[in-house]
Amino acid sequence: MTLRGLLNEQLDIVAAESRATLWIRLFITFISAVLFGFNFGPTPAVVWLAAVFAGEAWTWWVTRDAAAGRRPSTATRLLYVGAVIAVSLTWSAAAWMYWRTGSQALQLVCIAISASQMIHGQCFAFRSKLALGILAGIPAALLVSLILFDGGFHGIPLLTLGVSVGLAVLYVFNSAIVNMRNAEALEGAQAVAVEANQAKSAFLAMMSHELRTPMNGVLGMAHALKQTKLDDRQAAQVEMLVRSGDGLMAILNDILDVSKIEAGKLELEAIAFDLGEVVERVMDLWRETASAKGVALSFEMAPGAPDWLEGDPNRLRQIMLNLVSNALKFTASGEVRLSVRPLMSDLKDRARFEIAVFDTGIGMTPEQQAKLFQSFSQADAATTRKFGGTGLGLAICRQLTDLMGGEISAESEPGRGSIFRVILDLARADAVDLDEPEAESEGLMHLSILVAEDNPINQAVVRAVLEAVGARLETANDGAEALDMLREKSFDLVLMDVHMPRMDGVEALRRIRAGETGNRRQPVIALTADAMPGEDEKLMALGFDDVQGKPIQPLALITAILDACAPRDDAAKTEAA
Repeated sequence: MTLRGLLNEQLDIVAAESRATLWIRLFITFISAVLFGFNFGPTPAVVWLAAVFAGEAWTWWVTRDAAAGRRPSTATRLLYVGAVIAVSLTWSAAAWMYWRTGSQALQLVCIAISASQMIHGQCFAFRSKLALGILAGIPAALLVSLILFDGGFHGIPLLTLGVSVGLAVLYVFNSAIVNMRNAEALEGAQAVAVEANQAKSAFLAMMSHELRTPMNGVLGMAHALKQTKLDDRQAAQVEMLVRSGDGLMAILNDILDVSKIEAGKLELEAIAFDLGEVVERVMDLWRETASAKGVALSFEMAPGAPDWLEGDPNRLRQIMLNLVSNALKFTASGEVRLSVRPLMSDLKDRARFEIAVFDTGIGMTPEQQAKLFQSFSQADAATTRKFGGTGLGLAICRQLTDLMGGEISAESEPGRGSIFRVILDLARADAVDLDEPEAESEGLMHLSILVAEDNPINQAVVRAVLEAVGARLETANDGAEALDMLREKSFDLVLMDVHMPRMDGVEALRRIRAGETGNRRQPVIALTADAMPGEDEKLMALGFDDVQGKPIQPLALITAILDACAPRDDAAKTEAA
């Protein structure tokens, strides 16, 4: 390997890391200088101390680029190598002076200094061969030379000592080589892991899109059917269809949530919410399921339980939903009870409380409890066959609880039910008016909407949902066709699919915002089946007025359309004119 090849990025890492231990090295240098003065007098000690400090100052100055993350020039790297050589030679000079005293004790000090230098050099072996050669090579060469040529040894003792020291030095460098190989293997494994994680994320993104697209058709048409005149039997069948579809979406969302948490991309909100209302909504969602199973479902807000808190109500509700769902799944008879009770807290502006879910279900053995909060894990294969599920619900509960800084635990005995407890500590908040005006479907009566969507089923779903509330719709099969229609006719709003042939929704939006259609302020809502972390934020940053995921939720879509159109009606019409 050439010198230029040795002056690489790995040497920059060594340079940056050396700054982190500078103060420790200076402390060791000062203590060593004091001992040096006891043995050789104050003047040599001061000269030696000044030499080491000068070398360290030189090192500090030439490593500033590496420490700041900037790429040093070749000249700067050479200056750093010079500084390392100077400091190493200065310490070796001290070792040589101790050896020359002839004192057996001080010669052992010489050996200790040289050995310490070699160990220090070995620490950087996995980073840079050049750093290893300088930091360990200089003291090793000095030590071998002193023993062979200045030790006063002869014959068999000289041979034995020389070979022993040589083997020790060889062992140091062999260990360094092993460290290098282990580091290379670790870096290779890390690269493979990163690549595999990226492949997993890409696969999940693709599967999310591919699954959500047909589910948009299933659930969209089911919601449209609910708005038509049905007899009781048909209404029950449609309701069952919607619930089954929602169940599939819940499984998909659980998988995506796990991926978001593992990637560290799941962010919690910090908004004011009413804890009692969150609990009531959880009960409302599971009350009918419990009734169908003949299981009593109840909840209790203990006296003193907090009411208004600051946090993420949706994720807190998700924890409760998963715990109640799990309890109902494994309870054939008896009851499931959710309770909230206050716990002692030292801070008046914070509330520490416990959420507990009790059930009279099948219970668990200690072995089964040990696997409770692991992803894709259930008690055993028989449990999976009998009760179903992905084994993700409790894992998500634990991960969300950890993100909130809380604790989750379980108590259970076979045949005697289970208790799941979540302890949280959240900031108190002032009560606010959270009543939002319902989306007035009549507000769509005067709106003309262009739907840019290449999938005929998705077109039909949007048409069925919006025409049922009086909107006037026209469709385009891709972004280019949508632009042509916008140039010829004015629309109140555009629903733009993100992924389309010929021209996708992002490019079409860019051209709209550039003024190619005559109205830069045209309200545009993105329709997307992508649900990976950060997708909504990315699309909003590109200029979309809102993002609606697939499967489409009718009320959410209508609300988004009204919000996007209302504040812009006058300004958009003025600009378009």
